[in-house]
Amino acid sequence: MELRIAGAGVRLGGRWVVDGIDATPPPGAITGVLGPNGAGKSTLLRLVAGLLPPGAGAVLVSDPDAPAPAAGAPTTPVHLLPRRRRAQHVALLEQESAAAVPLGVREVVALGRTPYRSLWGTDPDAGAVDRALSAARADHLADRAWSTLSGGERQRVHVARALAQEPSLLLLDEPTNHLDVSAQLALLQLVHDLGVTTVAALHDLNLAAAHCAHVLVLDRGRLAAAGPPEQVLTPALLRTVYGVEADVLTHPRTGRPVIALSGLAPDGPDRPDGPPPDPDDGATVGTRTPGTGRDEEDA
Repeated sequence: MELRIAGAGVRLGGRWVVDGIDATPPPGAITGVLGPNGAGKSTLLRLVAGLLPPGAGAVLVSDPDAPAPAAGAPTTPVHLLPRRRRAQHVALLEQESAAAVPLGVREVVALGRTPYRSLWGTDPDAGAVDRALSAARADHLADRAWSTLSGGERQRVHVARALAQEPSLLLLDEPTNHLDVSAQLALLQLVHDLGVTTVAALHDLNLAAAHCAHVLVLDRGRLAAAGPPEQVLTPALLRTVYGVEADVLTHPRTGRPVIALSGLAPDGPDRPDGPPPDPDDGATVGTRTPGTGRDEEDA
């Protein structure tokens, strides 16, 4: 699925939480959404998911029911898609709630099939849950109780639930939170291997630099920069947006950027009054988790 965010904004509580976002995430790849706490990352994901109507601009997708070569340019406002149809094509994994879910793993994954069930509760594709578990490399967990899973195992099951929706657009809000290093790498490699258009809010800049084809950097709800990580994640941007001093190196094995932090910038983030400046021309290239119910951005 192709995605176009065209001057989109969301107004909550009398203020623009996200404002004037223009971006075209590359199809079939991971786009990372970066920025400090309160920058608007979670709100942008909910806007792209169609859960929040834009107060300005639009979020457009290509025809979700057309084969990829015939889908055409993004022209369909995602929030105007019928809920059932949207749920068949767009999957959102919000930050996980700590609430216990008294279900088995297979039942949790089967929740992703809800948009396909008939009035009698039958699923026309009986093998979808097993395929999703296998794709997420979670089939060995199928008969476990949800309450017995570790954080990394739960994230795999959440991904399987999203894949059971058979989405062409996958949205992830801080998917690596509370995971150990190996689980973080495994999860992002899994998402990369899916080949699905993915937009993921991430806090770890080095994970984003290593796994994302494209990044969007938000600052106070505005787009500060967009493009490939090696073009966007510069010492100047990190100083301006995050208020940190850093060197950006090249990984000797992967060739990807590596950010080495050296401390806080003397004057903190470069944040004059008013909205952040427009992105530099050279830098710009272009189902929620059970029990959350979050309505406003806090990430």
